[in-house]
Amino acid sequence: MDQSRKIGITADCSSNLEYAPFQHNIKITRTCIYFGKEEFIDGIDITADDFYKKLQNTSDIPTTSAPTMNEIVKAIEECKKEGCTDVIHFPISFGLSTYGQSLKQRVDALDLGVNYYVINPNTACLMQGYQAKYAEILVSKGYDIPTIEAECHKLDKQTKIYFVVDDLKYLVKNGRLSSVKGYLGSFMKIKPIITFSEDGKLVTHEQVRTQRKAIERCIEHVQEETKGKKEFIILIAHTGCYDQAVLIQDYVKKLIPNALRYEIFTIPPTVGAHVGSGILGVGYMDFANLIEKL
Repeated sequence: MDQSRKIGITADCSSNLEYAPFQHNIKITRTCIYFGKEEFIDGIDITADDFYKKLQNTSDIPTTSAPTMNEIVKAIEECKKEGCTDVIHFPISFGLSTYGQSLKQRVDALDLGVNYYVINPNTACLMQGYQAKYAEILVSKGYDIPTIEAECHKLDKQTKIYFVVDDLKYLVKNGRLSSVKGYLGSFMKIKPIITFSEDGKLVTHEQVRTQRKAIERCIEHVQEETKGKKEFIILIAHTGCYDQAVLIQDYVKKLIPNALRYEIFTIPPTVGAHVGSGILGVGYMDFANLIEKL
């Protein structure tokens, strides 16, 4: 990479970087969460723990808004103060929010004096955060932007996570599931297992009776898909049910003892607003064939 250039990394608060299990210098752009007329800035006015407590004690289904251009510009200016000539941004998956698709054009039109790039992670939560972290590592090693983008896409292809949905009303309200399916699923106590498609959308992988059986199926998928792998981590996700996540982690350690590490993470409020509380997920990230260690 041209030594006269310095690259900064930014990412939306959907990336879990607020609660990441690693150190980073990534600038976070924030969204707003609305409970009726109440407005909260994710990570500033409300933490994940407080968000899920509030969610469990209200009948309101929260909504969110994408980071404003002021938020985006603020992060860019912070990078510029550190001498950055280029900025790479990681928004939430384009499959979950379309705002990132036109972000580069809107920033370029402002003529802020930096080269701005947007990488679609095709995911969210800690998986999105890990891509931003990997980009930061690659920047520190002197790789150019095309290589960084290609490596982040490689990591995305080597990542998979399965979520068990506890309350279907959030997916129905936010258009992720038809109201008929939502009603029948709730009535029949069916727990859909959802995952990210290749284009970064949340899709139903299968439907299982009872939460326990659904979680067991998630673990079975991860166990099968990590067979023979040597450089992978296990991810356990939750929304307001940490104790259950710990139990799952302990169980997975016995079934899949060869992972590099096991990490529990809270799904951030920005994403949790669309899936609800009581979510549990099991997944993995395969670090094989990456050009730098993560």
